[in-house]
Amino acid sequence: MNKTENILLDLLNNERIKDYNGFGSEEIIYNYKMQFFITSCKSLNYKEKGIGIDYNRYDEEIKLLKYYINGTNRALQDFFNGVVGKLEDDSVVYRIIPLVIVNENLDFIEKEIVKNIILTTKNSKSLLNGLLYSYVLFDYLKNDEINFENIKYNIIKFSIKKHMDSYNSIDKKYILNFEKNRVKLLEEIENILMDIKSRIKSKNDSLEDNKDDYQKLIISFSNYLINIKKGTIDIENFSGDSLNKKIKITEGNVFDHYLLGKSKIVKRDKSEFYIKTKYGLFKFRKI
Repeated sequence: MNKTENILLDLLNNERIKDYNGFGSEEIIYNYKMQFFITSCKSLNYKEKGIGIDYNRYDEEIKLLKYYINGTNRALQDFFNGVVGKLEDDSVVYRIIPLVIVNENLDFIEKEIVKNIILTTKNSKSLLNGLLYSYVLFDYLKNDEINFENIKYNIIKFSIKKHMDSYNSIDKKYILNFEKNRVKLLEEIENILMDIKSRIKSKNDSLEDNKDDYQKLIISFSNYLINIKKGTIDIENFSGDSLNKKIKITEGNVFDHYLLGKSKIVKRDKSEFYIKTKYGLFKFRKI
């Protein structure tokens, strides 16, 4: 099992859902953290200095996700209601994992991470947590080790001020709060890194010959990200040509969706309907 598979299985394996109140127990169903991870994977695109997020596609993915998201947190609830507040958002790590895996330039990764995280929250702890995980994963993938001194050095040298001109939400008050939380993180970082290292460095060899469909989906995304990094596959350019195409919501209807791919409506109720895609089973709410 390669390092990328090991990372993804460790971080994503427990983000599954058993069923939708008794329906779909044999299908692949997962929560908002895995949903955001996949959204980032699907939105990757080539940029001048690396592989970043295509926010034209990402915005469309988020608009759709609002209708089928499985669980959430208060920061995301505010975000979906058009408000970017100061609450912690525990989805940030899952959103930035693909960016770390496919890139080799740490400065580029930092820039992409800042842009993605402040999209949903002004909470500096969330940004620091995203940066911490990015440094850990970057070190592990590059050196096959998690060097605590490297991680601490990267946390210390990161400059939030250089992003101030790019984002209105990063003001003097934000920077002051960021610096306070950076000091707190550095005081606790040894224990935090020990915990992360014990998880990521532990092998998932027990899954080698016994993967279920959800774990196979995780592995498929691992292979996808590895191949993007190697440049052995092309990233499909996003096209909004089908944005206004209407879907007939009837049970049994099979259709191609510009974000979900080939899909099938397997059940319809008064307030919701269920769509099966190559990514799993989603319950859509009629909003």
